Amino acid sequence: MKRVSTSVGLVLAAALIAGCSATQAEAGDPAPTDAPAIEKVRFTVFPGALASMGVYIADAMGFFEAEGLEIEYVNASTGTSSIQLLVGNQTDFAITDVPAVANARASGADVVLVAGQFTRFSGQLVCREGAISSDASYPEVMAALEGRKVGITGPGSSTDTYTRYSLIDAGVDPSEVEILPIGGIPQLLAALESEAIDCATAYQPMQLQLTDDRVIVDWQGGEGPAAFGDYLYNAIGASASFAEENPEIIERLGRAMSAAADFGNDPGNAEAIAAATIGFFEGLSEEDLATTTKQIAGTYGAAITDTQIDNCAKVYEAAYGKPLGVKREDIVAAAVSGS
Repeated sequence: MKRVSTSVGLVLAAALIAGCSATQAEAGDPAPTDAPAIEKVRFTVFPGALASMGVYIADAMGFFEAEGLEIEYVNASTGTSSIQLLVGNQTDFAITDVPAVANARASGADVVLVAGQFTRFSGQLVCREGAISSDASYPEVMAALEGRKVGITGPGSSTDTYTRYSLIDAGVDPSEVEILPIGGIPQLLAALESEAIDCATAYQPMQLQLTDDRVIVDWQGGEGPAAFGDYLYNAIGASASFAEENPEIIERLGRAMSAAADFGNDPGNAEAIAAATIGFFEGLSEEDLATTTKQIAGTYGAAITDTQIDNCAKVYEAAYGKPLGVKREDIVAAAVSGS
């Protein structure tokens, strides 16, 4: 993946965000003498995906650089392969989530969470025009999905989890809805257009192409089950041994991700973010990226709290019928602060 230059990002970050942990020197001032030593770290992301945007912001806007972290990207196509890269010591950090880390640890893998990235799924449950007749809103509208076909990316994915738990929370048995694994954005769009499915669990930037479809649940905007209101949609993982041996790097990472979350949560920064990160998104225009970035403002979060972990476990057990059985101390590195 081509790495975005951070020189413009540093100037923009200094001008647009106040009080972030990575303080920039004012123009004309001498370079600080207490700058952190440069540490090169490998970081696994999902290339060109909005699920990696918090990391891209931290890189492109200079927050990693300000903490003395030099990033080398290692790409992964799925959450499973991301965990495998961690377990195989082929990366230092990787985007993952609570269930993935809990299940990996249950299998004997040496992985922990070290920072948050997103607290909300940048997705919506949408139905093609005329697919359902109900005018109700969530949660009552979910009953209208009984007997309908809803497309997701794949079993056990976030699109699956959010769909299933939203049905359960609304009092609808997921077995009464035909939840179909369709694939990624191109496949979901084609299935909607051909009427092979009635609805789809869409995720950014798919929403840019769904202007005529009805939004049933806007998780991105904060709608849906209460458990998703204080949740850890995805986070940053590392091996437990790396975290134990490098607590200072873990703390630096946390500060950089916190600054990135603050910056990304301000919709006024959308154009600056799009300009700095467009190199990560092949085939997407800067204008569309700015629109999408503005839409997902408010979904970032670097903290990892007990309540978030509890809600992740609650949702997982309800959706899939088996407990995760984890507490904070089981899956979060000791160097990570939280409440």
